[in-house]
Amino acid sequence: MDSGLYITFFTKDEPHDRDLPPVGPLDQVVLRHRQLVADRKAAQQSQDPGVSIDRWLEAELELQRATGEEPGGTKRSDIRVTAPDGVFVRFAVFGDVRERDPMTEVGPFAIVVVGPRSVEGDGQQLASRSAGDLATWELTSGAGGDFAGLHKPDIAFRNATGAYHRSIAPAATPGTTQVDAAFAPAPLHPEPPFSAAASRYAEPAVTPIPRNEPLFVPPREEFLNAPTTEPLFKPREEHAYAATPPRPARPTEEVSALTSSDIELIARIERERAEETLRARVQDEERRRLGVDEAAGDSASTWAMRYRPQEANPQDTADAQGGGLTLGALLWRMRIAIIGVLLVGVAAYGFAAITTGTAPNVAGVQQFSYVGVGTRIIGTRWDWIVNGVQRVATAGDSKPRGIYYLVRVGATNKGTEGAQLAPNDFVLVDPNGIEHTALGLGSGVYQGPSNVGSSNVWPREFPVGKTVNFSVVFDIEPSLGRGMVFGITDVPKTRVRLD
Repeated sequence: MDSGLYITFFTKDEPHDRDLPPVGPLDQVVLRHRQLVADRKAAQQSQDPGVSIDRWLEAELELQRATGEEPGGTKRSDIRVTAPDGVFVRFAVFGDVRERDPMTEVGPFAIVVVGPRSVEGDGQQLASRSAGDLATWELTSGAGGDFAGLHKPDIAFRNATGAYHRSIAPAATPGTTQVDAAFAPAPLHPEPPFSAAASRYAEPAVTPIPRNEPLFVPPREEFLNAPTTEPLFKPREEHAYAATPPRPARPTEEVSALTSSDIELIARIERERAEETLRARVQDEERRRLGVDEAAGDSASTWAMRYRPQEANPQDTADAQGGGLTLGALLWRMRIAIIGVLLVGVAAYGFAAITTGTAPNVAGVQQFSYVGVGTRIIGTRWDWIVNGVQRVATAGDSKPRGIYYLVRVGATNKGTEGAQLAPNDFVLVDPNGIEHTALGLGSGVYQGPSNVGSSNVWPREFPVGKTVNFSVVFDIEPSLGRGMVFGITDVPKTRVRLD
């Protein structure tokens, strides 16, 4: 048997004589929510002469169903992974090069069995998961005490001489690497033995720089008792280092010649003064014409305080005589009641938004109900479940303008055979309320002839009653943070809060 991984598809209740032979050897094997990713080195037939050709062909067909090359999915729920030199296992997130809490591998194991609800290595349970094929694996203490309780969606395998898939992030770096003392290089400068009382990191000794304080020299007595009329310091022109002699002070009566700008400024001031005088004369004439100054005891009044008598408005006269109020006056008197009604409406709107989690449907505005990740959604023709999200920098050979945002979706066809889905059946709403459409099948982000290395495989078929898992890819700005909402056209009134 060649070096590499071998996989056997089986069910627990299947008779022993109907067991399928192992297929392989395989490299870079990853199990992603019941979808197998693997590189085939060569097709090798089982060495057991008791295995018939039809069971060997069925085993090859199961491998093609598991990898998605053959539609319909696998017909056996369990797999057994073996290798001549042992099997190593890592629980990880496929395609996430910046995986949070990466774990180290466990193994080697002679046999690793992966069932619908548990993963066992040589009979020891490594992980389990709750009901539902889209649930993530919860690691047990068998995978390492430091990683018990972590949740990981994917499982990667390798043999002793192989490597993990290139889309699996590097394993956690061990704390200390042990080096054999016989082969350790001798230090160039031997250090003194370590003292338990000494600090692990010695603080450098710091010697403060001495400060040069200026000496205080008290003033001499002749300066303190000097008369106030005498300056304490010599004028600037008497300094010995003066480069040029001081300019003599100009006499006050000396007048320099006026420039053109000075003449223009003087002319403008004279014009403004003349205009002010003319304006004052016009105002005085207006005051005399209106008769403001004719009253002797009304000297404090001005022309702006006088007005001509106006003819009374018939409506005002009717109001004064006990008639009806105008609409403006009525609204003014009811202003307190109107403000109170508006405040009550705003409070009712806020209470409805807080209790229901959504804004009420007012004036035809679309009303949504929100669910979280992992909630099963009942649609008209499909049943849905959103298992999680992921941000990746590349998808095979395809690179985004910003960053790829992957939404892992499980869809169950409840309608007719042959029903199809497309990426434009989904929408992403960012925290700013902007909708983003999914990248289409022709964008090159999904696996195809132009991008063989992409891990995003769009399903070819959606069998009735079977859950099919796939990723919907969006190209968004890297600066967008939490608050993403996912929408599906089949359930237009339901939105999924992604984080």
